[in-house]
Amino acid sequence: MSLTKIHHIGLVNADLENAWHILVNGFGLSLDEHRTPWPGKKGIDGSTILEFPIGEMYYEIAKPAPIEPFVDKVTGGTSAFNLEEPTEASKFLESTKGRGGIHYISIASNDIKSDVEGIISRGGKIDGEWDGESPIFLDNQTALGLRIQIVPDNGYFVHPYFKGNGNCTGMAHIGIAALDPEASRGLWGHILGLSEDKSGEHGQDGPDPKREIGAADDPVHLLEFPIGGTVIEISHPTTSDSGTARLVASRAIHGAVYHHTAPFTPDVHKFVDQAVEAGMEQIGSIPPKGSESVVIGWFHPRACLGMLLEPWNRPPGDYHYSG
Repeated sequence: MSLTKIHHIGLVNADLENAWHILVNGFGLSLDEHRTPWPGKKGIDGSTILEFPIGEMYYEIAKPAPIEPFVDKVTGGTSAFNLEEPTEASKFLESTKGRGGIHYISIASNDIKSDVEGIISRGGKIDGEWDGESPIFLDNQTALGLRIQIVPDNGYFVHPYFKGNGNCTGMAHIGIAALDPEASRGLWGHILGLSEDKSGEHGQDGPDPKREIGAADDPVHLLEFPIGGTVIEISHPTTSDSGTARLVASRAIHGAVYHHTAPFTPDVHKFVDQAVEAGMEQIGSIPPKGSESVVIGWFHPRACLGMLLEPWNRPPGDYHYSG
C-alpha cells in the first residue's frame, strides 16, 4: 500500500473560457478532450469541470453550478450563493471574492482502504461517511486547514495528443505556506506517511547564501516531501514582514494554506514569453538567456486563475533529491 503520486490539483474559477486561455495559450498545455470535451463535464456537485494534463497529473478547473441569489429575510441583503446549501466549490469561490485559486490537491493511492485506515490510525480524520473504496477528503481542520483528497490510483496517463506544445513537461512542486515546521512534518511525514527529503531542508538557521530557492525568495524554513514525480514544498516564514508571513497570518487559520504551483519547463524564457503574450502578469524578471543554468520565474495570481505560479527548470543535483 502506498500513496503513489499527486493525481490532480483542483482549482476553482468562474470563467472557464479564460481558464482555457491561460492554461493553453499561457502555459502551453492542452485540454484533455477525451475526458472533458469542451465545454466540460459535470462534477458530482453540479460544477463544470475541465482537465489540463501536466506530466503525470492534471490541473482540474471547476466552475461551481449557478445558484439563485439568496435574500436574507431579516436584513434584506443578498448573496451570490444560497447560504443554505452552498457547495464546497461555491463556498471557496465566495471566500476568494470570486478570484478562485487552488482549492485542493488529490493524492493517488494504490490501496485506498489500507492507506486511509493507516491515516486514521495515525491521527488523521476523514470528512463525512466513507464506503471504504471511493475517493475521500480528509477533515481539513486536522489537515492544517488544507483540503486534501485521497483517490484510488487509476493509472491515469494522458494520450500524447493532449500533452500540449511541450512547454511544460511536469509539476516540479506544489508550494504550501505553513506556520509550524513540526506540525507540517506531523501531517505530511507522520499522518500521510511520506518520506521527507532532508537534503531539501534549508532556512532553519537563517538565509542560506548558497541557495536562492524558496517562496518568492522570502526568508522561510523550507521542507520537502517528494511524492511520485513531484514534491510537496512547505515554506514556513522566519520573519513577520514577508509576503509569505502575511499570507500565513491571514489565511492559514488552522496552520497551512496552498501557496503556489511550480510547473517544470525546459525553457523558462520561452514559458515567460508565451505567458506574457497571453496576458499573464510577471512578477520581477528573469536573467538573460544563457547567463544562468537555473532559471525561476513568477506570475501574479490575479492574472493566473487566482494561483501564484513559479515556472522553473531546476535540474537534478545533490541538493534536490537523494533517495
